[in-house]
Amino acid sequence: MTTSAERKALNEGTFRDANERIEQTAVDVIGVDDDELVPFLCECPQMECTQVAFLTPREYEHVRSGSRQGLAVLGHEDLTVENVLDRNDRFVLTEKFGRAGEVHVQTDDRNNG
Repeated sequence: MTTSAERKALNEGTFRDANERIEQTAVDVIGVDDDELVPFLCECPQMECTQVAFLTPREYEHVRSGSRQGLAVLGHEDLTVENVLDRNDRFVLTEKFGRAGEVHVQTDDRNNG
């Protein structure tokens, strides 16, 4: 049986995977530089969320520097499964803990690839 924390982490992992493709396309295909804003999907655990956060590729790489980390639009952080590490006027940097953190690490392609 999957716990609520595991479901939330798996959902967030799905958006993280999509954001990986967005970053790759923005940098490799479109040719954006490290300081241009790119729209990334909110990685919150809300299944119905369709909001975007604008980050530079450099900021996104900082988010992805930790396997437990993720990003959310302002107000979409879920303190039942994550802590807020940093925030600005465009996005929130979060870090999963407990079972959600474990699942987030296990499903991180950068960690397992």
